[in-house]
Amino acid sequence: MPRLSEYASAILDRMEPDVRYQPQDLRAFVPGGSIDHLREIMHELWVARQVERVGYSGWRRVRSAPSNARENVSSKAVKPEELFDHGTFADFFK
Repeated sequence: MPRLSEYASAILDRMEPDVRYQPQDLRAFVPGGSIDHLREIMHELWVARQVERVGYSGWRRVRSAPSNARENVSSKAVKPEELFDHGTFADFFK
């Protein structure tokens, strides 16, 4: 993953985790910047999986798991009859 730009790092350092930020809140972190520049910065942070969208125009700092992260997955084979509780629905299929 490429390094974040100076502006993206500055915004990320000032954002609190799990707090919803509106564009006007984020503009305070980059004084003098345009709203388009702010959108570019937030897109950069979103692509880097450092923030996520909240609502129509809000953002929240939440570190997402990388797409190649593997969970502890069992390799046990499952039979089709184990996926459905036939006893519960026995009367339904008569």
